Amino acid sequence: MKKETLLAGLATILADAAIFYLYPPPVAEIIIGAGLALWVLLVVFWISKLVAQKTNKYISRKFIHFTTGGLVSLLIWYTWFTGKPLFTQPTVPVAASFALGFLTLAYHLERKELTWFQVEKNLGEVWFCLTWGTIYLLFWHDIPTASAATMFMAYGDGVTGVVRNYVYRKWTKGLWGSAAMLAVSIPIGLVLKGIGGAIAAIAATLIELWPKIDDNITVPIISATTMYLVPV
Repeated sequence: MKKETLLAGLATILADAAIFYLYPPPVAEIIIGAGLALWVLLVVFWISKLVAQKTNKYISRKFIHFTTGGLVSLLIWYTWFTGKPLFTQPTVPVAASFALGFLTLAYHLERKELTWFQVEKNLGEVWFCLTWGTIYLLFWHDIPTASAATMFMAYGDGVTGVVRNYVYRKWTKGLWGSAAMLAVSIPIGLVLKGIGGAIAAIAATLIELWPKIDDNITVPIISATTMYLVPV
């Protein structure tokens, strides 16, 4: 195991330990989190491989977005909305996302990429995990903002990728994908955060077109910041 992998693992353990110390969760939430973690691992290591065999690596990546981070974001928001929150503390989902971020990073560092969805020198899925957890940690006091921002990344950007894959037949940016992202993200924003959410959806779509920084970083950060500044 490389030194970089060991250091990343140590940083993850320290970060997760600090989160558990600051926000100790009920045992029931740890059990629920373990069940969701098993589902995520099943998707990453088995189901997405089947998807890649039927389609391609790019679709497999987006399938993971939909059925892991996107699904958990939806569950967190919906259970909060109904008054029966799945998690009362950010600890379990945030710690799990950081752990999955390390796991996906480790395969890159060890040069043993999971070929059905990972791309050499592309850390998109790593940033997805780390940004997802960071958004929930920072905005746990405002579940609609955290869930909308992460769903823009999971569903909005995910649909963008699927449309672009079938329209352009290659991994590229394009207006058809942006139109699809708007069509998915604006309703999410409106339902979760009203007009501010819709404005954030537009901001997320525009920033997704910028190729300089991974959109798994820019989309949730810009949209969450927009909803914080325009809370209507």
